[in-house]
Amino acid sequence: MQKPYYAENFNALLSTCQERNVAVQTIKSIAYRPWMGREHTRTTWYTPLEDQKDIDMAVHWVLKQPGIFLNTVGDIALLPKVLDAANRFQAGPSDEDMQAMVARLNMEPLFV
Repeated sequence: MQKPYYAENFNALLSTCQERNVAVQTIKSIAYRPWMGREHTRTTWYTPLEDQKDIDMAVHWVLKQPGIFLNTVGDIALLPKVLDAANRFQAGPSDEDMQAMVARLNMEPLFV
């Protein structure tokens, strides 16, 4: 959602899905960056977030979006962290908090 073109198209698709009563699922909610030659330490095709605090923020940001469902991570070792974050959800972080996390971790988009 950091890229305006992607965000605009996502929001248009979301609007269409809501008009047609179609569920919207999110994927890659804890994506950190592409592997890009780094050693693969997880079973995901992308480098995932691993710190519980960061996973909490990412999961809570998705869950605060109305009408959006969260798909879990494909790595069995990280699944408990995602489920824990979802279980503790009360309110999501602000977009500014998410942007600060992106900057702090030097996160990279999976799709350019």
